[in-house]
Amino acid sequence: MKVKETIIFLHGVVGNKNAFKTEMDKLKDQYNLIAYNFYDPNTLGQDHPFSLELLLEQLYTHYKNNGLAAAHICTLSFGCIPAMAFAKKYPDMVTSLTFVGGYFCNVPSKLHMKRAQLYKEKQEFDYMTWLKRYAKSLNPNKKQIPEDSEAIFVKHALMLHPNVLEKAIQIQLEFDTRKVLKGMNLPILWVMGEYDKLYKETLLELKHYVPQIEYKELEKAGHAAHIHQPEQFMSVFKPFLKKKEIKV
Repeated sequence: MKVKETIIFLHGVVGNKNAFKTEMDKLKDQYNLIAYNFYDPNTLGQDHPFSLELLLEQLYTHYKNNGLAAAHICTLSFGCIPAMAFAKKYPDMVTSLTFVGGYFCNVPSKLHMKRAQLYKEKQEFDYMTWLKRYAKSLNPNKKQIPEDSEAIFVKHALMLHPNVLEKAIQIQLEFDTRKVLKGMNLPILWVMGEYDKLYKETLLELKHYVPQIEYKELEKAGHAAHIHQPEQFMSVFKPFLKKKEIKV
């Protein structure tokens, strides 16, 4: 008899719990599904503490409140950071990890260099000007994808207090992905978009640190690959989950 397992979905540095809404609609009959906001909607726009430690506490609380011993975790972009850190701290509580648009922090790359430079120059511009520069550098529009990724990022970033976004950027600058992933034996599915060059460049040592990795690249997709190519994503995500199913 198959146990109905749980998948926890984590969104990116901006945005909300609807990041995987399409996938949740398709999986709701087969799995218990949980998605939540990193940022409390009741205090959205206000300055408040924001750290990796708080993100881990938040995720742990969802486990406990839902009576979960273990769960799959699926993330978009920045969400890979708390997921990795949580899996490192509580490996027995994670059945598998799926990263969409995931990336390595603190490795020699254009992404890290650009993020560090933008963080450093924040005080040189008014906030809106700086935010647009940040979006253009790290969320560049691609002519092959009919969406304005820069405008989407700016829209959601403006919902956050500037200090909160700054703390989120600081987490990315300080997180040591290689140290966290080294020796991790969990099943990991890493999904990237064909056009997501900036973030893919951080993954040169991926196989070295995660030899068991299942790496998939979606055609004609960018950073939010599951949104650009939902059918392609489900064609790799569902079989990955089934291979990790617990049977009793």
